[in-house]
Amino acid sequence: MFRNGFVRTGIFGGIFALLIRWVASPEWIERYYSQGFFPLLRLVWDYAVGSWLPVAFVYILILLLLVRWIRSLYRWSKRRGRDRWWAALAHVLGFLGWLVLTFLLLWGFNYGRVPVEDRLGLDWSNLPDTLIAEQVKAEARVLTTLRAKLQRPDSIPLRSDLFPTDQEAQLRQALEDALAYYAYPVVGRVRGRQLVPKGIFLHFSSAGLYLPWTGEGHIDAGLLPLQQAYVLTHELAHGYGFGDEGTCSFWAYLASYYVESPTLVYTIRLGYWRSLAAAWSRQDRAAYLAFRATLPPGIRADLEAINANILAYPDWTPVLRDVAYDAYLRSQGITEGLANYSKVIKMVEAWRRTDDGFPGK
Repeated sequence: MFRNGFVRTGIFGGIFALLIRWVASPEWIERYYSQGFFPLLRLVWDYAVGSWLPVAFVYILILLLLVRWIRSLYRWSKRRGRDRWWAALAHVLGFLGWLVLTFLLLWGFNYGRVPVEDRLGLDWSNLPDTLIAEQVKAEARVLTTLRAKLQRPDSIPLRSDLFPTDQEAQLRQALEDALAYYAYPVVGRVRGRQLVPKGIFLHFSSAGLYLPWTGEGHIDAGLLPLQQAYVLTHELAHGYGFGDEGTCSFWAYLASYYVESPTLVYTIRLGYWRSLAAAWSRQDRAAYLAFRATLPPGIRADLEAINANILAYPDWTPVLRDVAYDAYLRSQGITEGLANYSKVIKMVEAWRRTDDGFPGK
């Protein structure tokens, strides 16, 4: 059954990788993988392939896998009797083994690294639940100042010509600056790609995805420019070695302090504000809506444009997506599952209360 070397390597390699993930301590993973092997992998991949490839590598990967599957199906069809079914089972197990092995080796071990909040000394144990309303209002004041500098009259969504053409480069550099301040390695040049067709993520209540097998972050081409900066920086943070969803949003927020374009600063902070607003709305929807009505016309116009765009891509499988991704996150050691996305709110507030000399804080 396991006479095929490719199948055998996949099965036993996958099991061995899982054992390492199970027994390795966060300190060991941080030292030898996240700040050891992974940056070297990042460096080789980005400058050998990722930096010059004109299209997202995922398209090429899909083509290669399709060719491989067609070839395997053809060979399988030539088999006869019970042997063909044992061969099919062996190849499925082998494929799953390679999937696990490459996932962990290329990126997945980062889920087990030392949490960022531990390294930065962030403590949110004493933050009151009522703080959300104060955070929404405080961040809204920042948004009001930022938005007023961008466009007048301010009763319509931001014009597309206000967004820089080098958005990806600016966001990557800002993220690298934030990571470097806290002594995280920033080798390589993680790419952020827009994927088509539009709605490829939005129809599943998502906006972006990082794929370990391509080494690239991806965002839905259906996102408005207003939405792109926060999502793209989040996905780039995954590419620099962070699995935790809340942590990647935290790095996106910190990148807003370094990014050059005022428009990108505003849209990143707007993305974070929407996370705060959603949390307050869940706590006290009437109070949130009353406050939202007091926002400047420009901010309300931007929010309404984003909401309209989201509604243009209805969720196809809301329950299945939530159950599947919640299970995935929990399997990677993120015990709170989908609730991990809102962790960024606690991280940002705890970070604000630290005195670490972060520029512009």
